[in-house]
Amino acid sequence: MSQSDETIIVDEKDSHSPIKGSLLIPSIALGYVPLIIFLLSLSTDGFGLFLYSGACLVLLLPIYAVYLLQITRQRRENGTLTTFVGFFYIISFLVPLFWLLMYAWFVTNFNGIV
Repeated sequence: MSQSDETIIVDEKDSHSPIKGSLLIPSIALGYVPLIIFLLSLSTDGFGLFLYSGACLVLLLPIYAVYLLQITRQRRENGTLTTFVGFFYIISFLVPLFWLLMYAWFVTNFNGIV
């Protein structure tokens, strides 16, 4: 490996640059609920799919919240946090959160027997 290749590799690993594809994970999170609704319409066991999708959110939503806080802080430090990106991050968190709240409401209405 030549000297010029080593400097390129070192320069690419800048810890303060925004993560490439930082809108990809929020886009996946935003598409989670429509995907589940679509799968519920196709599935014969819609009830089980609904329960598993909500149970997965109990585990995944806190992890996603930590990710959003880190990427938002990183973008704010770099000056790349725009209003659009901020709103997109907020909406991509609220949509799965409302799905989780709907799941929790459903479970409590069945007195926890689900």
